[in-house]
Amino acid sequence: MDYYIRKEYGEAYRLHVDDIVTNGLHPETVGQVIDSYFNQVVYSLNQPAAARGSQSVFWNVAYFDSPYFHQLFEGFVFPDGSDLVSHWASVNWLQRRFMKWFNKERTKNLLTFPVESFSLLNDGKTFVDKDSADFVAEMYAEGHSFFTYTSDSVDSLASCCRLRNGIQDNQFSYTLGAGGVSTGSKCVMTININRLVQNTHRAWKAEGSHGDFMTRLSSAVVDQTELIHKYLLAINKIICDMRDCHMISIYDAGFIAPEKQYLTCGINGLVEGAEYLGIKPTDNDQYATYVNAIMSPIFEINKRDKTRTVMFNTEMVPAENLGVKFAKWDKKDGYFVPRDCYNSYFYRVEDPTVNLVDKFRLHGSKYTGRLDGGSALHGNLEEHLTKDQYWMLLHTAIRTGCNYFTFNIPNSICNKCGHIEKHRFDKCPVCGSEDVDYATRVIGYLSRVSKWSLDRQKEAARRFYSTQRNL
Repeated sequence: MDYYIRKEYGEAYRLHVDDIVTNGLHPETVGQVIDSYFNQVVYSLNQPAAARGSQSVFWNVAYFDSPYFHQLFEGFVFPDGSDLVSHWASVNWLQRRFMKWFNKERTKNLLTFPVESFSLLNDGKTFVDKDSADFVAEMYAEGHSFFTYTSDSVDSLASCCRLRNGIQDNQFSYTLGAGGVSTGSKCVMTININRLVQNTHRAWKAEGSHGDFMTRLSSAVVDQTELIHKYLLAINKIICDMRDCHMISIYDAGFIAPEKQYLTCGINGLVEGAEYLGIKPTDNDQYATYVNAIMSPIFEINKRDKTRTVMFNTEMVPAENLGVKFAKWDKKDGYFVPRDCYNSYFYRVEDPTVNLVDKFRLHGSKYTGRLDGGSALHGNLEEHLTKDQYWMLLHTAIRTGCNYFTFNIPNSICNKCGHIEKHRFDKCPVCGSEDVDYATRVIGYLSRVSKWSLDRQKEAARRFYSTQRNL
């Protein structure tokens, strides 16, 4: 977009955003023209899609700091031969304007997509591009809802609420295409960890409890993962056959290739399995041993089975519907089921004793170091923090090795007049109506709580939101 705006309004268009550039009864400035394009793209892509059950398409926007941008797009050339990285200042201005615009637009309409992620490079102590990190803290303080991804090397890219993609070489989509790294997951098959743990523990006890249980659990995880890899490879063969028959249009169009997409082993029920064993899902050595007994074998098998045309990864899946299904199926079959919807985090979402810094630790390198597909920390907060507080939490992420995180503060929507605010109210401050709905993330994307399934609404009501005192 920056390329074409520069072609139309000059290389320094960002310095002339208030210049009028259209004629007619309602002349527009450069800035207004840009905002109208933002409007067109966002509202068009948020329209219902038939192939998605009348939901809009799921799409993402990635923002970059300077080192991420330069390393990812070095050598990227536009149609006229000009390079991209030399225009960093212009692109950076445009991505920040979009972010500001989208944050403000969400006070007019509750826009579910895009899911946004801001990538920041750190040196192990602080952020390399401090100006970009400062902007991220500023946007959080202004109430914006987005994810932050941070790493000490430009080795991967977060593209949605969970998926972390390892970048092996700088191959990108077309200048007229998605404008990012072409990758993703083409199939996910999720392990019910709670059921696996209980089956393994019962068998171990029946055999006289010989040997270390965690070693036995790792062996069971190996067996399950190898089975899932066989299923995923079978599905991959079907996808490739369809590709060869020209039945998948995005492959024919060149937007993505199946070789660049992952086959994913999903994880759900991790917390519930720990609770069955009597292990507290908090930051403690026993829980860390349990988590790594599960994650490490999957990580190693994913590496072992990788080929030139097939890649595997593991992610803590959102399980918007599956978390409820696993709980129902397990309860019906007589398993220990501590809640009606399995957690999608490394901690109990309703636990008031796990503070926000503990949650950063639980989604840090000690627990997620072998989770090659990623996991997002959702820091539920009762109210927005200050810019300085968010700046400190950004550095908490570096210290704990938490790569991917966001902050959830409930938005309020008046059903009578449509007024939206980025914090909680029980009575509309505009019209006085008490007919109020709330919006937060099911797991990955923002939506009205009233639109969720009944079981998910019950789970949402149990979530613990930290207050200033808790922090």
